[in-house]
Amino acid sequence: MVQTKDLPDSPKDIIEYLRNHPDFFVEHTDILSELDIPHNTPGKLAATDNVASLIEHQVALLRQENSSLNENLERSEENVANQRKLAKATHDLSLQLMKVDSLKALNDLLSKSLRQQYQAERFLFLVFKTPVDSEDCSNIHFHEANSKLAFMFTELFHHNKPLCDSLQTEHIDALFGTLGKSESIRSTALIPVQQSDWHGMLVLGSKNQDQYCHGFEMDLLNYITMISAALIENIISNSHTRNRGEKPSKIRGQT
Repeated sequence: MVQTKDLPDSPKDIIEYLRNHPDFFVEHTDILSELDIPHNTPGKLAATDNVASLIEHQVALLRQENSSLNENLERSEENVANQRKLAKATHDLSLQLMKVDSLKALNDLLSKSLRQQYQAERFLFLVFKTPVDSEDCSNIHFHEANSKLAFMFTELFHHNKPLCDSLQTEHIDALFGTLGKSESIRSTALIPVQQSDWHGMLVLGSKNQDQYCHGFEMDLLNYITMISAALIENIISNSHTRNRGEKPSKIRGQT
């Protein structure tokens, strides 16, 4: 391996150094793209050939860099297109959610949208509330605030930030085991929510590896979670109101 320590600064010494280390540019190809080598070099044919080979090498490096830049640009454009598509789908979902007036309707709408837009074969919306006086609806489950399941995710609620692909097998079994689908779940996303008198979380499970990550997609899922939580609270409140013979309220924005 060529050693570059204490390299002389004078042109004569540099030339001598390069003569004594003919493999210098082989060992340090990254510097070729920074060199300025003229095409027309007087002298022997052999010298011209050497310069030409260096120029060709530089051109090859530049072409490679240009190709990488083009690939990165194409990926960026594709990502932007996908984000716009996902944002529109989430906007359409939010409009549909505003018309929801029951847990079953909310469950069906979330199940369809999360499967189509976020590749979630399984989803849960867990509500930890004491006392629990509401019935489960398919994937919307109610648990005591001090339940074992709530205790398992204490850190999630403490940090109050989405969690992606960090679950152990026991956690996945606790969430999806009752559905008989825990073994097929390879990627998860947990989005916590804090309401006035309860906390909960939206749970997504996908069979695709590394399906979920932090970023734009997770921001949209957080938005969906907040709307869903407000709907659940409103639906529960209206249910209790009807039981008392009072007039149900409406979510702000509903007509």
